[in-house]
Amino acid sequence: MLQYSNEKAYTFKGGRVNMVSISDVAKQAHVSKMTVSRVLNHPEQVSKEIFDTVQTAINELGYVQNRAGRALATNKSYTIAFVMLDEVAAVDPYFGQLVTYIADILNQAGYTMELHRSLDNDFHAIDGILVSGARESDDAQLNALTYPLVTYGEQAGAASVDVDNAAGIKLAKQHLVDAGYEQLIYLGLDLDEQFAQARLDGFLDSEIPVDQNNIYRIANDDHIARSLVQTLQLAPKTGIVAATDRLALGALYACLIDQQAVPQDVGIIGFDGIFIHQMGPLTLTTIAQPLERIAEAMVSQLLEQIEQQVRTNPHIVLTPELQLGDTTLHN
Repeated sequence: MLQYSNEKAYTFKGGRVNMVSISDVAKQAHVSKMTVSRVLNHPEQVSKEIFDTVQTAINELGYVQNRAGRALATNKSYTIAFVMLDEVAAVDPYFGQLVTYIADILNQAGYTMELHRSLDNDFHAIDGILVSGARESDDAQLNALTYPLVTYGEQAGAASVDVDNAAGIKLAKQHLVDAGYEQLIYLGLDLDEQFAQARLDGFLDSEIPVDQNNIYRIANDDHIARSLVQTLQLAPKTGIVAATDRLALGALYACLIDQQAVPQDVGIIGFDGIFIHQMGPLTLTTIAQPLERIAEAMVSQLLEQIEQQVRTNPHIVLTPELQLGDTTLHN
């Protein structure tokens, strides 16, 4: 049975405090309080005409729904837990923008977001969970959770959203070849994780042959990348594909220190494309993750599970985009 309350919202007009109740909205819209409650809490149950009429009255009166009343009516807390499992030292700056997008989208849908740092936390009074940084070792804990769940990055048994990592690296390779670079070098991640392997697979794709001796797997550290590249004999027209922008920046500094001409003799392209690619003396060409679309897809999947009261596990893959910078030639 649908519940509603004659809750009041407070607005300020002419320096005075005015109390606007759900009854006031109903009177203004010429509908019942039950109809107003449906528009507020279950808009899918009313026609567009009714929704628009009630929404107009809400806007005219300046009514703002009380969160406690809304929770009572819908049996929800309107709170989402965001669990960040990534190690802070290893998190690239783009991550902050992803979290901001998610928080903003949730807020627009009437939800607040709690930040957690462990799956061992005592989750309560939440409607669902978003997770970033999960690894295969977290599968058991994730599958044991009873809340609606969506992860950033493919995870067995859970709904997830990810960028097409292999396609991104293939796009990077193709750009370098089209720009006239003849020898390709890959700076990959020394991680036993799905996304790192997918990026390596993209470089190994047979459409553009590569020399296996030009593949390096290292920690995601620009200093390590710089030291490595300084040991390499880079022939003219060498293209470096880096698995992250952090590694690409390290390669860029190595080339500048050794007075290699970038992008004329050495082309460098990174992966991720948010903020850090702008931190060097030259703006990196990079494969940009569509963070806003990732956030929208994660929230959309989670809210759908919450509304349908069923946990699903589709895997949504979004295509990254080439973002041109100063570290590669452009045709």
